[in-house]
Amino acid sequence: MFAKRLKESRAEKGITQVQLAADLGVSKGTVAMWETGKREPNFEMLCELSDYFDRRIDYILGHSEDKSSPKMTDEDYEDLGRWEVDNFFYETIMNYLVLDEYGKYAVEGLIKAEMIRCANNGTLLPKSGIALSLRIKKDNDK
Repeated sequence: MFAKRLKESRAEKGITQVQLAADLGVSKGTVAMWETGKREPNFEMLCELSDYFDRRIDYILGHSEDKSSPKMTDEDYEDLGRWEVDNFFYETIMNYLVLDEYGKYAVEGLIKAEMIRCANNGTLLPKSGIALSLRIKKDNDK
């Protein structure tokens, strides 16, 4: 399946075996062997082919019909950032919830002290523009 996908990808890009070989720094014979199924590229070359054709490796190998780009979009980066923030807050809240009463009291005291410090320094950020959705359920809740 790789041989067929490579030929198709090359044809879609409108290049010859010679051009592909030159662009990848391999011989025309290597490209020809790939396209006849007599050889397959190593992982590093598969990564180069993925970049070159802007296709996922699993598509190039024939394991997927997904022709989408393997490159992350701006939206993907934004989602990743949100997931990181979500994970950070999840871990922080979970850590707070498992503290004993004294630990929770100490954390709350620190938060209050920092709120006062930031307010006095004029560095307290506004709460407007921040949305928070939180649901806490203990195992014994129904």
